[in-house]
Amino acid sequence: MRIPILWLAYSAVALSLQRVEVLVRDSTGVPIPGARVVVEPLHRTVVADAQGRAVVSSLPVGRYWLRVHAVGFMPAEVAFTLRRDTVLTVVLAQRVVPLLGVAVEAQHSELPEVGASPRLVLTPRELDRHRGQSLGEVLRELPGMGVITTGPGIAKPSLRGLTGERLLVLNDKLPLYSQAWGVEHAPELDPLMVESVEVVRGTAAVRYGTEALAGVVRLVPALPGSRPGIHGQVRLEGFSANRQGAVSARVDAVQGLWAGQVLLSARRAADAVTPQYGLANTAYEQYMGTALLQSLFGRTMLRGRFQLYRGRLGVFAGMHLGNLTDLERALQSPRPLVQRPGSYEIRPPYQDMWHLLSELELLQGALGEGQGSLILGWQQNRRREYDAHRFWSDSLQAVLGGRAAYDVTLTSWSLRAEVEQPIFGGRLHAVADARRQGSVSEGLERFVPNFRSYAFGGGLWQQWFWQQWQASVGFRGDLLELAVWRSVAGVWTRSQRHWVSAAVAALLGYVERPWELRASIASGWRAPTAVELFANGVHHGAAIFEVGDSTLAAERVWTAELSASYHTAPWHLEASAFAHYFPRFLAHLPTGQPVLTIRGAFPVFRYQGVPALLTGTELRSEGELLEWLRAELTATVLWGRELGQRQSLYGIPPPRLRLRMHAHLPSFGPFQLPYAELTMTAVGRGPRAPLDYAPPPAGYAVLDAALGAELPLGHSSIGISAEVRNLFNRAYRDYNSRLRYFADEPGRNLVVRLRWEW
Repeated sequence: MRIPILWLAYSAVALSLQRVEVLVRDSTGVPIPGARVVVEPLHRTVVADAQGRAVVSSLPVGRYWLRVHAVGFMPAEVAFTLRRDTVLTVVLAQRVVPLLGVAVEAQHSELPEVGASPRLVLTPRELDRHRGQSLGEVLRELPGMGVITTGPGIAKPSLRGLTGERLLVLNDKLPLYSQAWGVEHAPELDPLMVESVEVVRGTAAVRYGTEALAGVVRLVPALPGSRPGIHGQVRLEGFSANRQGAVSARVDAVQGLWAGQVLLSARRAADAVTPQYGLANTAYEQYMGTALLQSLFGRTMLRGRFQLYRGRLGVFAGMHLGNLTDLERALQSPRPLVQRPGSYEIRPPYQDMWHLLSELELLQGALGEGQGSLILGWQQNRRREYDAHRFWSDSLQAVLGGRAAYDVTLTSWSLRAEVEQPIFGGRLHAVADARRQGSVSEGLERFVPNFRSYAFGGGLWQQWFWQQWQASVGFRGDLLELAVWRSVAGVWTRSQRHWVSAAVAALLGYVERPWELRASIASGWRAPTAVELFANGVHHGAAIFEVGDSTLAAERVWTAELSASYHTAPWHLEASAFAHYFPRFLAHLPTGQPVLTIRGAFPVFRYQGVPALLTGTELRSEGELLEWLRAELTATVLWGRELGQRQSLYGIPPPRLRLRMHAHLPSFGPFQLPYAELTMTAVGRGPRAPLDYAPPPAGYAVLDAALGAELPLGHSSIGISAEVRNLFNRAYRDYNSRLRYFADEPGRNLVVRLRWEW
């Protein structure tokens, strides 16, 4: 693997948006830890730390009000107008004293609310309660979010039924350029390394380009704080369903204008177990490390980061079968045809992945009355897939040794510049970006030909705020070139294609307390990937035979969204509706006819361009039933239609409803902020798509339960929690799992977490 000796990456933290630091006190001035602070009408929720301090960042100038409440205190509401960084001291049940000042530095969002649906945020505290074996399990907490899984450790995020190159996944501010290779490739990040998650629903192509047709998922890592000295954190996790253990350690050092950080994580899991049998060869292991160094020079900041991910993930052996008869039997059997005793051993078929990322961030926080940023990043992703039926003779095995069937290295360079200035009675944003990618295949098979691509784009959008009204309008243009090298009859040939197109978006919002109404329309486009154009062979990680179409044209979508929110002191209600119309949707569709190859029998999937309509509704509700009891409800309903054949669109997630009861209990003994949760998740039956290899599985409902608390230890603290997933050990199959054709999902899973901070 070639790794550049010199690496640079420039990015910036948006400083033009304002912050509010809320200090929650009782009448004697004692901090109130655990107080919940909600900024309306955005419904941004933050929980106060042990010092009674809560920081809400990335707020545009405007009028807001705070809702603050804590166990044992009367709730309070504070209205304020935000023009600059502000500190508010809230004294519960007695008085409110606003003080102007500058809030200390904190991690903050860079994602705009580009669509009608408000941005979704999973805070660090929420993540600590619900971290899973993969990032997909974390994202399932949010309305509209889903995952496509290929085993316990492989979960690819989807948003409103769209995934892959339509959903931009940001590792902090840098896109993860490793999601184009298929549905079974999960983001190369350990959940223990993620501090918070932010999701923008709706087409964000004006700001982020062709990869954000569905929206943006930002996985925010922990960054060094501003407190001088050396601080750290250790996390331990254990999972019973696959005997998994995970550990991570983080050390931050801050001295003057300099700060550094080192993060390390590791996890290892054995084969998973369903309520009735084991899942052979689903063991996996992954390791990750990050090193960061930053310095502040006045309003300019320089930050460098290097990140390494290594993973070996077993592919369920029951999906790799030797002949068509066995494949047909497996698709109809209630139990897998391949069963083995549980083990930590990872045998073929499996995936071996390396992902390297590096960046050096340059921040310029003062350009007149605005700010500017620059990001130059480098990433390299190497993916090797090993075939379960690779050798058909001992002599071939002796010659080929341990060579992978599929071995591809993708190297990406990216450059992004962004400027924001107050003008025309609002704020004008301008962005320009460029990307170069190259792929080299070195395996026994060439599933995708070698290629090199260049992308250039730029966008402008203007935001306005007038009393209760807000509006934005934006435009973007993009150019993409793709050169491909293929071997035809032993002769290498080169072909080249290019695409030029534009994206537009408009948003209108009205806020009249306690209501907020927003509507948006947008259009974006996406060029087909090399996989969609030229794939032709067995994709071992997904155990399918994929066929591309070199004649595919660019995909385009027109989107309309409408959302309404209702906010009061004890309750928050939010409902959204959207429609995506695709004159040409690049679909990944089953053909209904499996194929027999020298490597076994596999279902066949083909990339096709079809007209499609995707609509849906999302509901989110949160409220205080009692002073100590909170109810949370999220629901998502999607409907997809292939308009050409007037039939259901394959792969659209079924309806999902989640109801959680959260009891925040009084402290007892040495334990602070104790809580108890009971969660019910109900999922409906998926759509029956033509030519699917099996009917959609029945709907199901599962219960989860959790307990947790904080244990202060002087200048450090320990967080303890235990969670039982699938409490009653129910057997079920999930429509968006690749395992559903062959096996059930894992059964009851006891998860124990321990976090120590100092």
